[in-house]
Amino acid sequence: MRVVFNVIKPFAKEIFVTGFHGVGIVGHIAVKHLSRSCDVVGYVRYKKMPPVVAYEGDRLALQSEVFSCGKVTGVVNNYGLIDDAVYDFVEALSEWVVRSGFKLAVLFGGLDGRFRREQGDLLRVAYTTPYIKAGYPLEGKRLEQGLQIVGPLGLLLSHFEMRGFPALVILPYADRPADPQAASVALDHFSRLFDVRVDTADLRQLAEELEREYAEVRRQLEETKREESHYYI
Repeated sequence: MRVVFNVIKPFAKEIFVTGFHGVGIVGHIAVKHLSRSCDVVGYVRYKKMPPVVAYEGDRLALQSEVFSCGKVTGVVNNYGLIDDAVYDFVEALSEWVVRSGFKLAVLFGGLDGRFRREQGDLLRVAYTTPYIKAGYPLEGKRLEQGLQIVGPLGLLLSHFEMRGFPALVILPYADRPADPQAASVALDHFSRLFDVRVDTADLRQLAEELEREYAEVRRQLEETKREESHYYI
């Protein structure tokens, strides 16, 4: 499957960020929140994009958009990824990030709160070998042996490891289907590590909007397509 990155404006090439629709929708909430204070500089096009589009403010929010501001550039998948598209999309994304000349990648995801070891334990991190060797900032306990990062997030981290690229994953514990508090923990951690100012005041409202939006997307897709389609939403 051919994946095309069409970037039509200049973009920062220091820190790349992305996240997916996983546990607590944490990865997507965090990246969507970051994107809302940035400019859309391009989009990603591929054959098996979710057949969905909607207005966001006064513009159409496309399936996969490239955004940039300050020293951060990211990709936000507004409507999730179809299973059949995950491998090709992630492989193309990792290749584009490395080829574009980014210094490092920061990925956001969520951990099931049932795995929390003690009260007040907020997050875990995972990282590629090159991230450690490059001496980039690191705080927080590493993900325990025996726990896995699954789905597109795990695949993307694997690709970065194979490509010898520095990447960090921030994994706060999530306790609800859409968890803005966990996303806030992830963004605060990101802000502290990389000196990127992030205002998380309206994260709860965003999480509620996304939860309603995804429920409606699921309903419409079920009505228009009888055969089963699996989405990471």
